[in-house]
Amino acid sequence: MMRYRRLAEGIDTVAVSVDGARVELPRGSSLLVALLVAGTPGAAADFHCAIGQCQRCLVRVDGQVRAACLCIPKGGESVDTRPLDGNAATGGNTA
Repeated sequence: MMRYRRLAEGIDTVAVSVDGARVELPRGSSLLVALLVAGTPGAAADFHCAIGQCQRCLVRVDGQVRAACLCIPKGGESVDTRPLDGNAATGGNTA
């Protein structure tokens, strides 16, 4: 199993909704981890820079555009990974 570096200490989990599916991840993990755990297809879940530079992991979190790699969920967030440009084509989020 892959291990991810935690940005905050803690052994409990938080739950988020990724495209309507409940995903639990260790507290302190980024939303990028949630996308990878959920097996989300497309560019949003492709592992790229993980430091916010490439903007490939842009998603909507409770309606606001965020970089998944920089967003640490507190629990209860709703994540939408559909393309930001409104296109229905698979292949990820583009700004």
